[in-house]
Amino acid sequence: MPIVTIELLEDDAEQTPSQPLQPLADKLGSLFGSRPAETWVKVRSLPRNRYAENGVEVAPSVRPVMVEVIKSTLGPRAELASEAELISKLIASHYDRPQENVHVIYQTDAAGRIAFGGRLT
Repeated sequence: MPIVTIELLEDDAEQTPSQPLQPLADKLGSLFGSRPAETWVKVRSLPRNRYAENGVEVAPSVRPVMVEVIKSTLGPRAELASEAELISKLIASHYDRPQENVHVIYQTDAAGRIAFGGRLT
């Protein structure tokens, strides 16, 4: 049941890239070992004027990607580290961004905290 939300920092005039999302969703689903329709992927655009980092002005060439991952259970840290590396590679490649600008944030275990169709898992 992984839910992946991708937030792309864009220049104010840019739109979220229009390349098909299905290939990325399929690759992420394979990475998570999901059956069809079990990995959900959403993409949001974040205008540059709504992003800042303390103590520095973010150069126009820096285009961070924030990736939030929600899973039933997270698993061991070593597995997460490997998975985060693969997630960042897939997303960097899909959006033609440097991998070092892709940041993966795992939410706490969702089991018992998330309801699908009103039914708590």
